[in-house]
Amino acid sequence: MRNLLLEARVEGAGTIPARPGDLVAAARAVAPRVSALAPQIDADRAIPAELLDAFAAAGFFRMAVPRSLGGLETDPITVATVVEELAAADASAAWCVMLANQAARSAGFLAAEGARELFAAPGAVVAGVLRARGRAVPAEGGYVVTGRWPFASGSNHATWFGAECVVMDGETPHRDDNGQLQTIVALLPRTSVSVHDTWDTGALRGTGSNDFSACDVFVPASRTHPTPAAQPRHPWAMYRATVLAYITHGTHALGVARAAFEATRDLALAKVAYGTVLLAEKTRFQAELAEAQALIESARAYLYGSAAQLWAMVQSGAATTPQDHARVRLATSNAVRASVEAVNRLYAAAGTSAFFTDSPLERRFRDIHAAAAHIMVGTGTYEAAGRVALGMEAGMPYFEG
Repeated sequence: MRNLLLEARVEGAGTIPARPGDLVAAARAVAPRVSALAPQIDADRAIPAELLDAFAAAGFFRMAVPRSLGGLETDPITVATVVEELAAADASAAWCVMLANQAARSAGFLAAEGARELFAAPGAVVAGVLRARGRAVPAEGGYVVTGRWPFASGSNHATWFGAECVVMDGETPHRDDNGQLQTIVALLPRTSVSVHDTWDTGALRGTGSNDFSACDVFVPASRTHPTPAAQPRHPWAMYRATVLAYITHGTHALGVARAAFEATRDLALAKVAYGTVLLAEKTRFQAELAEAQALIESARAYLYGSAAQLWAMVQSGAATTPQDHARVRLATSNAVRASVEAVNRLYAAAGTSAFFTDSPLERRFRDIHAAAAHIMVGTGTYEAAGRVALGMEAGMPYFEG
């Protein structure tokens, strides 16, 4: 079958698949090419243009964009599955798709004019940073933004940058009636920012999670929205369940772990461990492989199950509780933690074969540990989930809604 995804260019992309099955099929179709280019992604610290074009043609960067803006308005379970399939091929490539869709959520909270501007170009990709490292000084019709923001995944190819800023009263940060800092996200075009090559790391090397900065850039109010975001301006149900936008952290990790499992299984069926005995015949190895499988598959069932349940409730308009939302965040962090443990077991079970850079386990071992360091799936999420289970407030943004 001819791979049209890899032949399409952003400028001339044809019909973008809109059905969930099409998107998942497209991810599976492009996965072998992603896997083949993984060493280049690692070496170049960037996603090759041909893959970016393929992802754009498939609609991967517009899954979380409303249809009214030329997006696919894709359900979160399908988005999560696409990310999982891509992560099994290469963690960096999948990470860029994942973060672009998380950042694209701004479309639901911007004024219509700003949202249309953001996604007017067919190849629009947003790189966002939810860290209030900037200053937004009110000006007529908007704000003047200055600052520097780290970890802008996708910065190598992004066309827009979402920058969280503290709103200023002169030289003093503005606070609301409850004493809380007023913060906004400002969307800046690539031409208004400087990208700094800071992402030279040992893992997730191709994500381009560089710093970017802006100096005295005017941003119209239509391209800003408060953080944490207030009520969405768009009616799509996804905007009423923030936690569902972040389940991709869990499915990303599950994709990496699944690939590590398959690589270890294949290695064991070919590697002679002692004399003429295959590694696959060693009972200790068999047990380690099975335990890793149980970790991956049970975490996957918990995450997809809890997410599907919440999505069904939100779609139907049913009332949801903080516990419903917190369960999804907990399942997301659990999926990452279980994936790390599974990969650790597989890496150790493979023996010295896993240490070499040409081993498919070596890069996945590095990447899974880097992915697990993200604040969205850190230890704090367990503490917050525990507070919600006790009837307390989570005390963490993007958790209960």
